[in-house]
Amino acid sequence: MFKKAILFICIFIISISMYSQNGYGGNYTEIGVFTGPVFFKSDYGERGSFENFEKNNGYTLGASYYLSTINNFNGLQDNFKLRLELFYTKADFKHYGKYVDPSSNTLFANQLRGMYGSTSFSSIGFQVEYYPFKTDDYNGGASLSPYISFGPQINYVSVTSRSTLGGLGTSITTPQKYFGGYRNGSMTVASLTGSIGTRYKLSDYHSLFAELKGQYFFSDWVDGLNPNKAIYKENKSNDWCVGLNLGYIYYFN
Repeated sequence: MFKKAILFICIFIISISMYSQNGYGGNYTEIGVFTGPVFFKSDYGERGSFENFEKNNGYTLGASYYLSTINNFNGLQDNFKLRLELFYTKADFKHYGKYVDPSSNTLFANQLRGMYGSTSFSSIGFQVEYYPFKTDDYNGGASLSPYISFGPQINYVSVTSRSTLGGLGTSITTPQKYFGGYRNGSMTVASLTGSIGTRYKLSDYHSLFAELKGQYFFSDWVDGLNPNKAIYKENKSNDWCVGLNLGYIYYFN
């Protein structure tokens, strides 16, 4: 299924690029680069803990290619853009909160304090951006152009799960909850992304942008942990993350 999804996205990107280059799409394209912090809701730490969400974080680096491809329909090209993107994300994980309080010297607390992990993934996909106000990409338009966007991604994920007490999988290093619920290795995972942001025009052909971006994965293994949901009812949802991206866009004909 994932191979078919990757193939579909690649064919879609190539088709749209050819469509634009042959003159049937918009009369301009744009390239952009972006970076920013990313925060994970993961299976590290207690459910609903903001401290775990805040401290289990990392960064994203990416590039994007924009097309306005629907000028055959009157007015729509002023409000929609197709954003093709490729980005890399890395984050590190530990347990935080009351269960790893330094004052506790139980085996369970020591095991949790010893656990750590990381994830890194390369993503390719696209988003459709909608601008509620008419945009002017070159001159004469407003300095601020807010937008919302939504689209699918395919992610090649590498995860590690470790412990300072030794290799995971023994009664000394691993809490019962995580027996059979940790993973090391690579996988391909689909996700959906959504963003809300704005562009700020510096001058003709040059803009900055800022956006708040959420990414929901169709897997609970992206952080390397996945306790049995039938036993541990608090493990209800798949992994997801939120990032704040800052970037630069250059327009060209």
